[in-house]
Amino acid sequence: MEVTSGAEEGFVREWTPCTHILNLIPPRIQTGLFSSELCLTCVDAVSEYIALGTNVGLVYWYDRKKGNIQRLRCEASTTPITFVKIVSTVDYMVGAGNAAGQVTVFQIPKEHPENLPETLKPKVEPKVERYTIGDLHKSKITAIEWSKNGMRLFSGDKNGVIIMTEIDFYMHLCKSSEIVNEGHEIVQMSYYQNTLLVSSVYRSILCERSDGRWSVTQIGKKERKSLCALGAVFQHSYARGGAAAAYCARPGLRLWRADTAGHVHQTLLFKEAISNPLTVAELLNPAATRHSHSAREFNFGPLHVFREHFLVSHNECFLYVLDPRSLTAVAVVDDLRRILSVCVGREEIFVLEGARSLLRLAHAPEPAAAARAAGLFAGTPPPAATATPTAARHSFRFDLLSSKLPKSEKS
Repeated sequence: MEVTSGAEEGFVREWTPCTHILNLIPPRIQTGLFSSELCLTCVDAVSEYIALGTNVGLVYWYDRKKGNIQRLRCEASTTPITFVKIVSTVDYMVGAGNAAGQVTVFQIPKEHPENLPETLKPKVEPKVERYTIGDLHKSKITAIEWSKNGMRLFSGDKNGVIIMTEIDFYMHLCKSSEIVNEGHEIVQMSYYQNTLLVSSVYRSILCERSDGRWSVTQIGKKERKSLCALGAVFQHSYARGGAAAAYCARPGLRLWRADTAGHVHQTLLFKEAISNPLTVAELLNPAATRHSHSAREFNFGPLHVFREHFLVSHNECFLYVLDPRSLTAVAVVDDLRRILSVCVGREEIFVLEGARSLLRLAHAPEPAAAARAAGLFAGTPPPAATATPTAARHSFRFDLLSSKLPKSEKS
């Protein structure tokens, strides 16, 4: 595809299929005497790993460098995972929320540098630790957000309740408290410098923490005329400096650009730009029919920052790469089957378009793909085993999970 010069920076396409990941995940799982279908429900990724939630209470943790997979088991082992979120700090922190309102946190140790002297390496290999946060949410978890250092986790549910959990890694304890109840389903959260940007189906708000208390400021003066699953995200460039901007989706393929005080500075209109996108992303296995905006009215859903300058948004049919600087739709994906979950990294976009279909869209091929093609990933190691809970503190539980790989997928 010829890419126009104005779209080169935000151009994306699918380069290789993700079958190497899906082949490591069995289509069915055995539970006692019965087996059930194993479906993927949500996805998140960092440059080294991919986390995939399932309908059977498991999170699959895929090592993108080694090509192997580990199985992380939540305490509610049969409840579907509805949201998964990773943050990379000293360790990897994975937050997984389920349909019953329970949130599980996995603390996964990072590997030691190869040049680390043997005298500095721990005598006992660190294990995966698990924290379970229960009894606080009463409905399905719909959004999770981490602070940059991984010490605070924010979880939002279908009833509009947002819980902040502070994790003490040294004492192996969690402390949770409710910070706001919107009364409407939480769509998305974005955290930046003690301020939590929240978008519910009703409105967008800023929750700011000062002197141990949370204050709430509505973005814009008017609530939405009808309930709608619109997203919101902070955008900030450390290279450019300056204050962060809050982008909030509005009905009719519009965006608000606001400051951290809740004042709206600009309304960005994208309806015409989306009708004439600069590029249409190429898929290796597109759906038989393309979706059309003329069929019904579509809105922007969750928003994500992509390659610093761009915004990625999606609904159940379309994925958009937007440039708020020029009010252009840099790329549109209109031949996906049904979008279940989207995660966006600095240089890539992962789309879960079905229970067994994962796509990677990016400006360039994945570096590990060349290694796989060269045959460096020989064999398929099975997923990792998990352990049962060993300690409990009220509604918070801390566990050590075995990092060894099991021989089967029986639970």
